[in-house]
Amino acid sequence: VPNITPDDIVIAIMGVTGVGKSTFISHFNPNALVGDSLMSCTASVGIHEARFQAGEEEKRLFLIDTPGFDDSTRSDTDILREVADWLSRSYQANIKLAGIIYLHRIGDPRMGGAAMKNLRMFRKLCGDQGLSSVVLATTFWSRNPTSDELRREEELISRDDFWGAMIRKGSTMFRQDDGFTSATKIIEFILAKRYQFTLKIQEEMADGKTLDQTGAGQEVQAQMDKLRAMHEKELKALRAEMEDARKKNDIQTQREIAAVRADVEKKMKEEEAKREALRVGMEELQRQRESELQEERQRMWEREKEHSNAMWESKIEMERLKSRGDYELKLIEANHQAA
Repeated sequence: VPNITPDDIVIAIMGVTGVGKSTFISHFNPNALVGDSLMSCTASVGIHEARFQAGEEEKRLFLIDTPGFDDSTRSDTDILREVADWLSRSYQANIKLAGIIYLHRIGDPRMGGAAMKNLRMFRKLCGDQGLSSVVLATTFWSRNPTSDELRREEELISRDDFWGAMIRKGSTMFRQDDGFTSATKIIEFILAKRYQFTLKIQEEMADGKTLDQTGAGQEVQAQMDKLRAMHEKELKALRAEMEDARKKNDIQTQREIAAVRADVEKKMKEEEAKREALRVGMEELQRQRESELQEERQRMWEREKEHSNAMWESKIEMERLKSRGDYELKLIEANHQAA
C-alpha cells in the first residue's frame, strides 16, 4: 500500500457512482477531481492524501475513493476483487480504517436497485464491528430543503432495510449540504472517535476464506444465481420454440433461435467465469491482481508508444511539407527574377 503507515488516519468514502465521492475528497485535496491518486491509474480504488487542520494540529489523512457496485462497464465480480485486494493488502500492512463515509443522494426519488445492491454490499463488506465509525451522509441537498427531501431523509432513518438498522447499531447520519464546512464536521466527528477497526471481509480472508465464501462474495453470487435462473428459463423457452420451428420445417426461424441461444449460452459461460474468479484466497487474489495490473500497464505503455510514434510521424510530415513549401516559394521567386 503506497505511502500509508499504520499511524496514518485512513477514511474510506463509499457510495454509488455520481453520489459525490470525488467532490467530497476534493474539499481536502483539490486535485482529486482531476485524478490525482497515489494508486496507478489502472486501478479504480483511489488513495488521496490530504492535510486536515484539527485545532492547532495539522493531521495527514488518506481518503480512499472506492468504486461503487453499479458500474455499467465492469462487473460486480471485478469490483469486489479490486476492493478486496486493496483491503487485504491494507490488513497485511496493519493499516486500519478510522472511519467510513457512505454517501447517498437525497434527491433520488427512491432507493433503487443499484443503490440497494450497493448498500447490501457495503453491509457485507463492513460487518457490524465498525458501524459506530460509519457516517451515513446525504448529498445534493437543495439550498432550502424541500418537503420531498425531508421525507426521504426520514425514510432513510426509519427503514431497517435502508439506514435504520445501522443507525441503531451506532452509525451516525449527517447532511453533506454545505460543501467544505459540512465535510469538515464529518471528518472532525470521525477523528474524535480515536478508533481504528478492520472490516468483516478483511477478517474473513485473513481467516483463510476464499472470496466466494465471504459475505460480500456470497452477495455477488446471489445476484449471479438470479441471472443463471433467468438464463435457464430462457433456454427452456428457446428449446420449445426450436422444436416447434423444426416441426414446421421453418429454417429461418431455426437460425434466429440458434443465434439467440448461442448468445444466452455465451452469457452463461461468462457468468461462470466470474463465479470462478471469486474462488480465490487472499494471496492468490493478490498475485492475480498484480498480474492483471501489469498487463494493463503494458497495454497503456503500448498505447502511449503508438501515440508518441504517430505524433513524431506527424511532426516529420509537417516539416516535410514546410520544407517543400519553402522550396516551391524559392522557385517562384527565382522565376520572377528570371522574368
